[in-house]
Amino acid sequence: MLDMRRRSFITSLAAASATRLRAQAGVHPRLFLDAQRVASLELQITTTHAALWKAVRQQADSLAGQNPSVYRDDPTPNDEQLWQRDVGNAMPFLAMAHLLTGDVKYLNGASRWAVASCGYPTWGKGTENGAGLATGHQLLGLALIYDWLYLSLTADVRDQIRRTLIARGGTMYAAARNTAYWRTTYLQNHLWVNVAGLAAAGLALRGEFDATVWLDLVRQKFQSTEAALGPDGASHEGSGYWSYGVEFMLKYWHLAADAFGETTTSPWWNQTAAYRLYMALPRASWSSASTNVDIADCPRNEWYGPDYLLRRLSSLHRDPYAQWLGGELDRAGVTANTARWLNLLWYDPSVVERPPDALPTMRHFEDLGLVSARSGWDGSESLLVFKCGPPLGHAAVNKFDYDAGCGHVHPDANHFVLFANGEWVLRDDGYAWKQTDQHNTLLIDGKGQLGEGSQWFGALAAIRPQANPVILEAASTPGVDEIIGDATAIYPSTSGLKRFVRRLLWVKPNFLIAVDEIETDMPRRLELRFHTEFPCVPGENGSLIAQGKKTKLRISLLTPDQATMSYSEAAGKDRDGNAMSLHTVKLESTRSSWTNIMLFSW
Repeated sequence: MLDMRRRSFITSLAAASATRLRAQAGVHPRLFLDAQRVASLELQITTTHAALWKAVRQQADSLAGQNPSVYRDDPTPNDEQLWQRDVGNAMPFLAMAHLLTGDVKYLNGASRWAVASCGYPTWGKGTENGAGLATGHQLLGLALIYDWLYLSLTADVRDQIRRTLIARGGTMYAAARNTAYWRTTYLQNHLWVNVAGLAAAGLALRGEFDATVWLDLVRQKFQSTEAALGPDGASHEGSGYWSYGVEFMLKYWHLAADAFGETTTSPWWNQTAAYRLYMALPRASWSSASTNVDIADCPRNEWYGPDYLLRRLSSLHRDPYAQWLGGELDRAGVTANTARWLNLLWYDPSVVERPPDALPTMRHFEDLGLVSARSGWDGSESLLVFKCGPPLGHAAVNKFDYDAGCGHVHPDANHFVLFANGEWVLRDDGYAWKQTDQHNTLLIDGKGQLGEGSQWFGALAAIRPQANPVILEAASTPGVDEIIGDATAIYPSTSGLKRFVRRLLWVKPNFLIAVDEIETDMPRRLELRFHTEFPCVPGENGSLIAQGKKTKLRISLLTPDQATMSYSEAAGKDRDGNAMSLHTVKLESTRSSWTNIMLFSW
């Protein structure tokens, strides 16, 4: 009976969606906007959205005066040709500016950029041609020009865009269905970007081309993503890729709400704005080069937004803290302008900003195994972030026996970073080669955790044994925070590791004690590493001093009878495998049982 009811519900939902699509066929615009919404927006850009519109129009003016990139025949096999993403990103600015003003310079610019995109011989090279990020971005950009400017485009340009959308969309559909490596990576940005572009193309073409199979496939992909997302709102790919992925997921779900009446279902969405808030650096230190914690493959600055993303999440969930963070980043001038046209669609002035002053200073993202703790919310606080969890989070451990999107994860369980007095003092390696020795954690006989050793995280090494490192405790009081992580399970069995539990005691605001309890099957060469932002020099009583521009970090070994402490410039690898060096403090001991205690003060 239950199966019959479920089939009946799915049939009814499909019928309702088909009815919506038929009603919208032949009507333009219909992607994100319709005639009524355009009329409302024309009023809003003179009132509540005036400042947002000014920024969008300035960018459209700049693009209208530029020529799109000339095609480059990149020589590398299977090159992604990511320079074409910028072409796709530019088109909505010009289309929206013409839609709201009628100025012909924006129409001419939009046509010029669209024709250039259509004329590129390849959208990615080799296996990436028509099946990668360059295609996802350009499909979406072309779809918006086609839809928003449908009646204004010349017949020749409109026909060229239509033929390109059909041809390139067909290639993307085949990749998403059959051939692309990302087709079942439901927790990875490539899938979200690519099929969101496919959805926009299919919806723009309805009434002229039957894209039903495209749209059905895209809906299945995003529904599978909803089922796969963990409950805590955190991103295993880091806050940089969080912005990238969330942008395209939100784009899709906006289109889906209009076209199918479908919305998100995962509890992840209710929590994810808090993830970005707690990954934000103290706001007095924000600059165009540094706004967020760079754990995982992440820059310290912004790639996409996140002002418009936070405003959308604020609108959907009536979240005043998301509204505040989006506005504060915008006012500070530290956001990325990649798709700021979305501010015009997603800003809801009825949600009143509320600063986070009254929020807890610690947040434990239990599924991913991530803790963010700070000494306050005054903008000049210290910030401690600790990570100890499975690659995709605890919920995914029993869901996947394959790599569902681990590429940007780092082998960094029991790793922590520290930001104090306006600058980093203990750091992450950022977007780099996946090596445990580039993180503030344990090596055994010179080797690290499961998944290390290549440009992308070796997911299967950690997924197949269902490795499940875990945060045992995350507790906060006004004076002291305590975090305990057990990373034992993420080390290979050949390491002989029996126990690696790290306990952090933060006596706020400027004393941090790290206690590491390590046991192995026999005496082994054990090494704890801590990477400082600045070089170290010897200090008093055997300590090391890392002198920053604003902060002096003192590193003291409190158990000198069990280990030796040294400092060196350690060799590392950047994201492409090229050599880089790290300011590295090493604690070394050869034994089978080791309790090491460190004091960090600043």
